[in-house]
Amino acid sequence: MALITPHEIRTRLLTTRGWLHQGYDADEVDDLLDDAADSLEQVSLWALITHSRMHALQAGHQHRRRSLKRRRKAIRNTRKGKTNE
Repeated sequence: MALITPHEIRTRLLTTRGWLHQGYDADEVDDLLDDAADSLEQVSLWALITHSRMHALQAGHQHRRRSLKRRRKAIRNTRKGKTNE
């Protein structure tokens, strides 16, 4: 399904019900709201997935940084003659 854009929402023409009945055709309004809700749901899901991936990457990066610090410390200690006992 293609996403509906804000421009499409603003420019969609809705049928009026006539001069005796003020308002728009309820089915057309419901269709517009359904399209807008579906698009918002897809964009929200995409944002959630992207945020989760970024969080996982950052957490992995922090773990690698700590791991590298431990390795560097172990190498320095080995060079100085210290052992990890």
